[in-house]
Amino acid sequence: MIGSVFLSVLVLVIGCSGQGLFSELEKRIDEAIAPELKTECCPSPNGMSIDLTQGTVFGSVAGVSTPIFYPQTNTKSECSYMAELTANFQSLTRCLYDWHHGGCVNFPMCGRRMLRIDMFLGDVRNGFMFNVGDSPSNNGWGGDNGHTDHDAEIFGRYPHMFSYKSDLCKSENATYANTLLAPGVKRVTIFVANNFFRITNDQGFDVEDCHKCLFALNGQDSNDPANTLYMAFNKVIQKFSSRRGVGVCNVRIRWECPDCERSSILTTSHDVKSADWK
Repeated sequence: MIGSVFLSVLVLVIGCSGQGLFSELEKRIDEAIAPELKTECCPSPNGMSIDLTQGTVFGSVAGVSTPIFYPQTNTKSECSYMAELTANFQSLTRCLYDWHHGGCVNFPMCGRRMLRIDMFLGDVRNGFMFNVGDSPSNNGWGGDNGHTDHDAEIFGRYPHMFSYKSDLCKSENATYANTLLAPGVKRVTIFVANNFFRITNDQGFDVEDCHKCLFALNGQDSNDPANTLYMAFNKVIQKFSSRRGVGVCNVRIRWECPDCERSSILTTSHDVKSADWK
């Protein structure tokens, strides 16, 4: 009996090895006994910094596209460039899907399974400051012109943030009042994974949600085998939309993994103290 239980645990460990599920246990496994379990966890490269005061990007992240920039000429805000980009997520293994009781990824895992987005804000802010969603036509308020049922999104329309579940849940939504309010709030961080998000800011706001109608990043959409997450800054995701804004000055993007090194994060002219990354 004891031997069969041990064998089942060993099979589970090996089956989920390298995914971050047993990261603490993996650290304790002797390399001489199971060297195959010692794998590189975070993708490389894994650090991108987007400067929306200049419309430039430094660094790159595996699975994340190079931003497309659009200038705005009708504003005096320093942080007015708009940007669009995408990230492609790795699906969960069968082992991890079962372990997560349906696939909600609510902690860092190995590979391209949880994306971290840090936004640093300027003094002048208005309009639609950012949009993160799993439809290429997300445009705020839970809409995407009927493009797909998988259209969950988070967006900021100054001074509030909003989250909307997909059409599969009739766009259930939440409002997070004054979570972008100047001058106090200077940084907003969003973690996105399959069926999950967490949003924080530097004034103590912290909310997360795990739901089947949140971001479909595990093969749920047959028309999107790449598990694409869409991001837009100082605008909504939908191209050519008039829903624009200003106030996001710098964005840093990386995959959040159990063994990511803090020292690998890029610095820019809009740098902050290292403590802000904890």
